[in-house]
Order: sequence, then structure tokens, then C-alpha cells
Amino acid sequence: MTTWLRANWIAGLLFVCLLFFSGCAPKHSIRVAGDSITVYCEYPEAKKVVFASSADRFQLHEAAQAKGDSWVVTVPKAKEFTYFYMVDGVVTLPECRYTVMDDFGGKNCFFSEEL
Repeated sequence: MTTWLRANWIAGLLFVCLLFFSGCAPKHSIRVAGDSITVYCEYPEAKKVVFASSADRFQLHEAAQAKGDSWVVTVPKAKEFTYFYMVDGVVTLPECRYTVMDDFGGKNCFFSEEL
């Protein structure tokens, strides 16, 4: 196998692996509109998804199942907050850009309108 062919074969294999594994990661987004924040996430196997944030002292907000694997919850707006999900009773963090340590030695995601 030539060096050129081997390099392209490896690059192709890495690309396929990247596509495969990125499809498995839960998708997650936050949208700010007016006086509320809507959180969207995908947990394909979930039976119940709950959202909790520091904006309201971690009150539990049950997400509604939308199309397919998507879940959605709308909460009052806050400029910044930490948050996590409970998926079928298990504390779960989505892939989030920023994380902070919580008071119990774990991590929470961090959201700020300014970042």
C-alpha cells in the first residue's frame, strides 16, 4: 500500500468514526426568548427527563417529549445559571461548553447569556 493511499485510508476511517460517535452523543441546546429560556435535548432511550437549575434553587422541571428522541422544557429567564438533567432518575450532564464544580464534588453545566 502506498503512503498516499494509506494516509487517505486512515483519514477516511477517522472521518467515519467521527460521524458514528458524534451521532451517539446527546444533542443539547438552550434558546433565550423574551422572559423565558427553552432547553432542548435528545435522550433516545429516556422514559422521563427532568431539568434542574440554580436559577430557581434546583426545582425539578419535567421535560415534555417532543418529536422522536427530543425533550423540551421552558423555564423563567435568568442571565446565568448552572444546571443538569435527571434522565430516568440518574443525574446526567449533556455535552456543554462550560462546567463548574458543584457543592457535592460533581459537575454542573454553566450557562451565561454573555458567553
